[in-house]
Amino acid sequence: MARLLSAMKKLTREVNDQEICRRLEILINSEKEDLPPSSVKSLLEEPGDFDPSTVSEPYTQYVKHYLYMVKREERNREKQRQETESRKQARATKKRPSASTKKSSKKSPPSASAKKKAASGRAKRAGTS
Repeated sequence: MARLLSAMKKLTREVNDQEICRRLEILINSEKEDLPPSSVKSLLEEPGDFDPSTVSEPYTQYVKHYLYMVKREERNREKQRQETESRKQARATKKRPSASTKKSSKKSPPSASAKKKAASGRAKRAGTS
């Protein structure tokens, strides 16, 4: 049962999860009968295939809540994965500008006369200082 409690604490995301873990801990310390280790093992290894009705009564609600927590965690991971994927796609489209954008963003090199004008302007400023 300690393994189940530990797994539940790792999946805790909400206040009611903490409260349920606290109550399970109290139940574990006060209850004479425990869940069979084989049931706990199958619950932790393959929660999707586990039937909560096979668990004795004081633990049924905790097992059901654990299964809920596992499903919630899977949904959250899937949602995060999709958000990450959409962000990557958005970045990729920003990095690939169209051909017309590339041409307009390039500056043409200055002409020879523009270079001479700039040089004479610098020379005049240097001479007046």
